[in-house]
Amino acid sequence: MDKKKTLNEILSNYQSLEMELIDNDGEITGNIEERLLINDLDLNQKLNGYEKFVRYLKHQSEYLKSMENHYNKRRKVIENSILKCKNSMINAMKMTNQDKIKTEDFNFSIGKSKKWSLDESSLTEDLKYDLIKNGLAENNFKPFISEIKNKYKGKEIPAWVEILENEFLRVN
Repeated sequence: MDKKKTLNEILSNYQSLEMELIDNDGEITGNIEERLLINDLDLNQKLNGYEKFVRYLKHQSEYLKSMENHYNKRRKVIENSILKCKNSMINAMKMTNQDKIKTEDFNFSIGKSKKWSLDESSLTEDLKYDLIKNGLAENNFKPFISEIKNKYKGKEIPAWVEILENEFLRVN
């Protein structure tokens, strides 16, 4: 049984066949034709193998994504349970009028924290600019590509739009 060739070896064989064809002034000999047929079969098998592997990896990726979602939901349930337990302990201490409780294993005390937030509707444009200028905020510009694409569809594309083309493999 012949050794399976790598994709690079198959491509290298095509280049060798090309050079041999050039050396023969473009004449396709029986030897070249036979080697071309073998290389075509090797390429077909290799592409089938790659596609099967790609599909396997895609299924693995989807499985891992579903497990990610499963564990994220599970983590959120546990985190919510932790918050409920802590709130229950705080409420029990408040109901019994105790700021501190010492047990054999732990010391409990009720603390207070402060959380800051901004009322963005009350910020003027000048104040926003000052916050950004002083490194206390950032200005996030987020273009809507699909809207821009729709607006300029069939029209001259502005110089500030960059269109990148990617090749993809369609497999049926």
